[in-house]
Order: sequence, then structure tokens, then C-alpha cells
Amino acid sequence: MKTHEVARMLTLLASALKRGPNVPLEDLGTERVTRAKPDPSTIPVALGTLVALSEIDKQQWLDLIRENGFPIELRPRDASRDILGKVLRYLEQNPAARQRLTNSPRERSTTSPELRRALDILLKS
Repeated sequence: MKTHEVARMLTLLASALKRGPNVPLEDLGTERVTRAKPDPSTIPVALGTLVALSEIDKQQWLDLIRENGFPIELRPRDASRDILGKVLRYLEQNPAARQRLTNSPRERSTTSPELRRALDILLKS
């Protein structure tokens, strides 16, 4: 085996690890992540909510990220839909962040109430 072949394999491994859940290395392969199938009756509500979330202003997403301390890397050229994808991916991989978001007090929040309500609907469905 030559160095370039090892480099290609490491790149493939890195891609596979990035696509999977963010877990400690010692837990890798020991825990299978199974996703519950969505209840078909909630799909129209969730789909409508996702469409509405894609129309949220970029600044409101930035406020949500800053207020909750999400370590999401943003670029100046990211559109609101790009940010939505990054937030959803972060929440998917971090159950503790989902819990904090659900339990955080609303009265001191600078995040748009509409955005919070939509996220609550998605997190509870």
C-alpha cells in the first residue's frame, strides 16, 4: 500500500464519519442510532412548518444561534436556508441542545416568537 492510497482511504473515512452522528470515538460502532418513523398524521404539519422556516429572515436565525450559544460556523454569504440547514443538522446531532431550546425561557428571548413557535412544533412532532 502506498501513501496516496492511504490518503484516499482516510479521506473516505473522514467523509463517512462526518455524515454519521457526533459521538465519542470509544462509542463508535457500539451504539446504533435508530430513527423513529414519523407519524404520517404529523407530516403535513411538519412540512408546512419547514416551508415557513425557510422563509425566516437571516437575522432572526443569527439571533437564535447567538442567544442559544450554538457553535455553528456561518459564512457571510450563507442564505437563511443555508443557516436553517445548519441549525437543523446541529439540533439533530445534539439532543441536549434540543432539550435546552425547548426548555429555555421565552420572556427574555430576543428570538422571533414565530421562529420559536415553529421550532417548538418541529421538536415536539
